[in-house]
Amino acid sequence: MRHTRLFFACLGLLTAMRSQAQDLAQDNGWQLCQNPEYLPLFQPLHDKSAGPDSDQPADIFADDFDIQKVDESVFNGNVEFRRGEEWLATDRLLFNHSAQTFRTEGLVKFQNNALRMTAASAVGDQKADTVELTDLSYQFNTGNGNGTASKVKVGNDRSTLTQTNFSTCPSNERQWQFVADEIVVDDKTRQGRATNARLMIGKVPVLWLPFMQFPTDSARASGFLAPIIGQDSLNGFDFSLPFYWNIAPNYDATLTPRYFSKRGFMLGTEFRYLMDENSGSITGTFLPSDNLRGGDRYSLAWNHFTAMSSAWYFQSSLNKVSDAYYYSDFGDSLSETSTTLVKSELGFHGRGKYWNLDLTAANWEIANPTQAPGSEPYRRLPRIALHGSKPFAPWVELGLSAEAVVFTHDQLNNGNRLDIQPYVKFPVTGSYWFITPSFSWRQTEYWLSDDPNNPMAPTRLSRGLPIISLDAGAQYERSTQFAGSDYIQTLEPRLFYLNVPYRNQNDLPVFDTQALTFMWPSLFRENRYGGADRQTDANQLTTAITTRFLDSLNGKERMNFSVGRITYFDSPQVSLPNEPLQANDGSAWVAEANLRVSDTWQIGLTQHWNPASRNTDLSSLRGYWSLPSGLKLNASYRYRAGFAEQTDLAFVVPLSPNWRAIGRWNYSLRDNQNLESLLGFEWRSCCMALRVFGRKYIRSFDSRENLGVFMELELNGLGQVGSKPELFKDNGILAY
Repeated sequence: MRHTRLFFACLGLLTAMRSQAQDLAQDNGWQLCQNPEYLPLFQPLHDKSAGPDSDQPADIFADDFDIQKVDESVFNGNVEFRRGEEWLATDRLLFNHSAQTFRTEGLVKFQNNALRMTAASAVGDQKADTVELTDLSYQFNTGNGNGTASKVKVGNDRSTLTQTNFSTCPSNERQWQFVADEIVVDDKTRQGRATNARLMIGKVPVLWLPFMQFPTDSARASGFLAPIIGQDSLNGFDFSLPFYWNIAPNYDATLTPRYFSKRGFMLGTEFRYLMDENSGSITGTFLPSDNLRGGDRYSLAWNHFTAMSSAWYFQSSLNKVSDAYYYSDFGDSLSETSTTLVKSELGFHGRGKYWNLDLTAANWEIANPTQAPGSEPYRRLPRIALHGSKPFAPWVELGLSAEAVVFTHDQLNNGNRLDIQPYVKFPVTGSYWFITPSFSWRQTEYWLSDDPNNPMAPTRLSRGLPIISLDAGAQYERSTQFAGSDYIQTLEPRLFYLNVPYRNQNDLPVFDTQALTFMWPSLFRENRYGGADRQTDANQLTTAITTRFLDSLNGKERMNFSVGRITYFDSPQVSLPNEPLQANDGSAWVAEANLRVSDTWQIGLTQHWNPASRNTDLSSLRGYWSLPSGLKLNASYRYRAGFAEQTDLAFVVPLSPNWRAIGRWNYSLRDNQNLESLLGFEWRSCCMALRVFGRKYIRSFDSRENLGVFMELELNGLGQVGSKPELFKDNGILAY
């Protein structure tokens, strides 16, 4: 019967509302409503595998069918309509054939896989192609979304709801709700328009919009996003109101006007694009005539990717800031405010089965006022890097690593460098062991510009030397028991011998080379420097051993312990300018341990002990605990001799079913100074959450602290209003 199609058309309007609200309401954290449903399921949910409803037969059941009248059919008593996932029930249904109208008597119930609803009555006109329902109540099947409407009218691809509301709170506990005098939905444009819309917290309206437009499906649509509000001692009151602009299916932009009470107005923008072979974004900010520092402040970034073929692509990351104080003034995290250099790079990259080729250009800009002009790294204009390797037999592998770079600098001597290292490896493996001899020759050539401070300095330099290494190891296994559980224990000894003859490299320039941080992988490297300006000399042997404990039931690694050290047969002599010489007999002992008692309790330890000085070079202890009660804690201690000693503690502590405390404290023991601290409290019900927190952290390079107070209101089904929720994620709080 055609009138059933009209009736079900009105339900598409509610399903469209669901696509907007329920996508935001899937968070498993909203679990405090014991019984948020005020409309229980009328029928078991339908199996979707049966196919589309339009392909399913329609069945009507009733206690009594009266078809004696020529113009009217009447269905009496327990009237039910079923088609696929759609189910409708009412007490009485009357259909007038000549007028092509229908009406119900008694409560109307409806359910499909998206929602269930009730209405006091339903009337329809097939000639006018309209259906009207009164006193409608609905409940979504997924999540807690529910609401009411005094009247719903559907017809001619246009739907109207009168005096309607939506919330994810129980009907008897409306902590928040979105209400509107009228909502009109256009099915053709898939757009909705609300009139006199209000966001109510309790009975208090906190947001009023005389008119608003929104999409009725998951497609993007232009409009304002949730505002961001904050207060800190450096910038004062901070308010942002982002506007999302859906330019085209593959283009969009976000414009963010931002007001600082102490600085003025800033405009931020992000433009994104996506094409068949190209994608990227352009972001920027601009603040004219900063009231505190004076002058215009800005930032600009372009990130782009082009797929040129299956083997080649182009990628760029270009960045620019107005001054060295930009990140310290406008950074939102400690990692941003401690930025010292801004890097820009673009290039072409090729990847094949046996080769990689990169043609790039890179530039650095100082973003730290404590850095002297001219201390930025050399520009690489350009850099060509090639790496290739291919096995010619199961036990023979030939390879080549090569790099050519043009280095330029405004205040230092320029130069060109060519570095080539062909090698051959002989990997031999058994069922539980391996041994890999490797032989290579490293040749490095320099072409330098004239040095005005030393006219006699050579402009042509070179270095060539052989590199020989032998890597060997084994893996043994056994079954064992520990603390009443069955494990598979492995024992993995490893030896790595390296021989590189000494070449005096003091006359070679230092374009881009630094000593690598000494960690566990350093035990097995052929060079302790990153960059080609220095190649360490070596006659040394690494001895290392690792043992692991694997759960015999599921294979998960529960514990591992590793220890190793490099023994020098000859003391290394190559060094960078002002770098202390290495110890005579060997490196520090490196020990690592990781304990995973369960998926919610983990501990890790790293220790470097230097036998030459009999002191600890590095120490790190980290742990993560999570209890079923909701208590979460991650803590760490970090120490590096002469550089840093810090503690870091983050926690989430439940105080009651509705309240919990959230915090983080990052402290420098070496400087006796707080680096960053955050403390907040969260109140959460089944349908809304309120967070208030304070944050104190170093924002300027003279170690001055900045204090901020932030508030965030989260409504289940609508999103967040207030400060940035990323603050929790960026600050090591694992619960977020």
